[in-house]
Amino acid sequence: MKKYFSTKYGKLFNADCIDALRDMADDSVDMVMTDPPYSSRTHKMAKTNKGKGHGNKLISFNALPDDTFVNLCIECLRISRGWVVMTCDHRHAPLMFDHESFIRIGAWVKTNPMPQISADRPGQGHEAVLILHSGKTKKRWNRGGGAAVWRHNVCDKSLVPTQKPLNLIVSILGDFAEKGDIILDPFFGSGTTGLACEKLGLNWIGIEREETHCAVAKQRLSQSRQQSLLTAI
Repeated sequence: MKKYFSTKYGKLFNADCIDALRDMADDSVDMVMTDPPYSSRTHKMAKTNKGKGHGNKLISFNALPDDTFVNLCIECLRISRGWVVMTCDHRHAPLMFDHESFIRIGAWVKTNPMPQISADRPGQGHEAVLILHSGKTKKRWNRGGGAAVWRHNVCDKSLVPTQKPLNLIVSILGDFAEKGDIILDPFFGSGTTGLACEKLGLNWIGIEREETHCAVAKQRLSQSRQQSLLTAI
């Protein structure tokens, strides 16, 4: 893999994750936290009102076929010593129901969801959070008997399509990870998982195919690092 950028806590690689994951050793990270592409139907229907026009197409990258999604989950479980957590398409999540790793489907409840453009049906107010566990270590859930529900705003200034809010990823990682853990995100995008890890003192490995997204992630992580240094002075 081609290393693109690194910080004290992590490394970003510019590579196709499907190929890169095959090269990673078994049990080489403590947790996978990622946001893979959704199904073709969801990609087709995803719209945004940002910029000019009304109901513009939101997603430009390829969707994940069902079998590719399942294979992705299995590869992540091979690499992870514990949790595999994904914000994912509600059509994809049930594909893992019968797998021995399946634990729960949680929900990211959007406190400011986009209205339904057609206005002829309810808008989508939440997204699925698929929770799997490899079974190689004891399960850790840092919120006692709390439910797998996270309430956070949608990003209002996304730098890449489908960017997840930083507070959401910080909350999820805070619930599942321990300080010093290694977190893998094979769909690194704009670097939100890396930023959340840096905030929590977690180590991270990011993989991102699009070099333009790598550049955005590098800029965000560099700015965050500079702000941290200024705060410490």
